[in-house]
Amino acid sequence: MPLPPEARRRGKPLDLRPRLLLAVLAPLMIVFAISVALDYRLARETADAAFDQSLADAALDIAAHVSSASGSPPSVKLSAEAEAMLRSDPADRIYFAIRDDEGRLLAGDADLPDRRPADAGPPQFIDTVFRESPVRAAVYRRDSANGSVTITLAETLAKRTTARRRILTAMIVPNLIVVLATLLAVYVGVRQGLAPLQTVEREIATRSPMDLRELDVATTPREVRPMVSRLNELFRMLREASAAQQRFLADAAHQLRTPLAGLQTQLDLASSEGCFASDAERLTRIEDATGRIGHLVDQLLVYARAESTTALTQVFEPVPPADLAEKAASLFLDRALSKHIDLGFEVDPAEIDGVPWMLREAIANLLDNALRHTPEYGVVTLRSGTRDRRGFIEVEDSGPGIAPGERERVFERFYRIPGSGDQGCGLGLAIVREIATLHRAAIELADSPGGGLRVTLLFPPAPATDDSR
Repeated sequence: MPLPPEARRRGKPLDLRPRLLLAVLAPLMIVFAISVALDYRLARETADAAFDQSLADAALDIAAHVSSASGSPPSVKLSAEAEAMLRSDPADRIYFAIRDDEGRLLAGDADLPDRRPADAGPPQFIDTVFRESPVRAAVYRRDSANGSVTITLAETLAKRTTARRRILTAMIVPNLIVVLATLLAVYVGVRQGLAPLQTVEREIATRSPMDLRELDVATTPREVRPMVSRLNELFRMLREASAAQQRFLADAAHQLRTPLAGLQTQLDLASSEGCFASDAERLTRIEDATGRIGHLVDQLLVYARAESTTALTQVFEPVPPADLAEKAASLFLDRALSKHIDLGFEVDPAEIDGVPWMLREAIANLLDNALRHTPEYGVVTLRSGTRDRRGFIEVEDSGPGIAPGERERVFERFYRIPGSGDQGCGLGLAIVREIATLHRAAIELADSPGGGLRVTLLFPPAPATDDSR
């Protein structure tokens, strides 16, 4: 059945654990990002302030080499050694320019942009691009009686970039460690917090399909008690519905068998009184039809009881296949002898966990099918035992077998292979499959060595203990 469009759009829902982790992780990452941004901005401003102060001090040092004697224009007394010391920096390139109030270069780099402040005062800082590299420049104006001098000192940003990267790393790594540690603590906490839910899940998962006992509400967390209570109500309704259906089936069996038994009695009386003396074939046809009706009623009732919805209240118990074979022998030996069929039993010690009456019905239907389709002087064998630690029941015959293309369809209700001349009601293998499904057993159809059919029921390993008993 295709999913509705709403379900396809929603997709697969997240489990509770990742949903809780995402609910905690999302705000945690937001707080982490905001914290790193604010801390980085504060640390960067502090580092930039220190670099700017160093740049300003260097500009003031250059101003100390400017001479402004009375009556003469400003001049620069900066030796080559002093200029080399000024420009020496292992990380950045240093540029400077000294200009008078008319913009004439007194010393330094002529192509350094001239950005003279309007008034004298503390050094001002600007960001610009010089010689295709971003630079940070300090501009300082000093006024004197002989005129003003503007000193521009610029440096590239290598030290600042390195400092910013180190600051960012120093901010992110500790905060990331804190986030990861917090996430780990939250994961452990969520896992411990969900442990009661996992306990409830395991208790339900380990139950057999027919175990409808109520869950213990007192030991579950308060948040999940409403859900567990609803489950208990559902279990209770299923038990009541199954019990009501069982009562109905028992009543129906009684009501149906009673008139059939009365009909058979009337036929016997009519036959003994000679009512069919002139037409014995008609009596045979009536008796055959009556027998088929009785068989159909029995099969319908067995099928209804074997359905999973009806069998929920059945209790599993260890069942030796040898006991089942012994009861089957007593039921089908006379029928096999009447057709001169060699009915054999190969029973090894084994134990199957299941519902006894259902396993008896499965064997009865398998033997009934085998005897029905095996010709006179044929062979039918019932086997049971253990294979690979799994119990099995197997019926093999020397009849016509079933073609591979029909082996899936024969499990359908009321299906009979065309041209087979089968006089059955078509419910035998359908009942066997319902019983196998309830017992979680695999059912296999294969050719027998004699050319007939081999049907095998392979059961799961019997549990060491069963809490439902």
